[in-house]
Amino acid sequence: MNIKILKATKDNITDIAGIEKSCFSIPWTEKSIGDSISGGNTFFNIAYIDGEPAGYMSMQVILGEGDIMRVAVLPQYRRHGIAKRLLDDCFSSNTLDVVFLDVRENNIPAIKLYQSFDFKSIDIRKNYYSNPTENAVMMKKEF
Repeated sequence: MNIKILKATKDNITDIAGIEKSCFSIPWTEKSIGDSISGGNTFFNIAYIDGEPAGYMSMQVILGEGDIMRVAVLPQYRRHGIAKRLLDDCFSSNTLDVVFLDVRENNIPAIKLYQSFDFKSIDIRKNYYSNPTENAVMMKKEF
């Protein structure tokens, strides 16, 4: 399996939108993805396996503080280390003091992945997600 991680550009919008539709109950639109990619403070990368889109992540970065917005891997490519590779690349490509993220309370595989990167749970956001309604675990990693 040949995994390639690339900095996302406008050329990747359609691939990212496809991943969004497969992974999230309320996916981002191509316009919102394009606006985020072209924004000056957003880090976006995308993973391809043998030339096919497999996953992506995005993070807003302001003055050394990151806020991970999305980490998504298509179901058929999960449990192959793609999310880990996306996060590794993100953290090695940015100068960060602290990173925050929210994750669905029942998304145990994602929570365990973030814990493996030394993220700590800091709070719960009640009914943060919809479709279905669910709490979010707020997590934080200090560098």
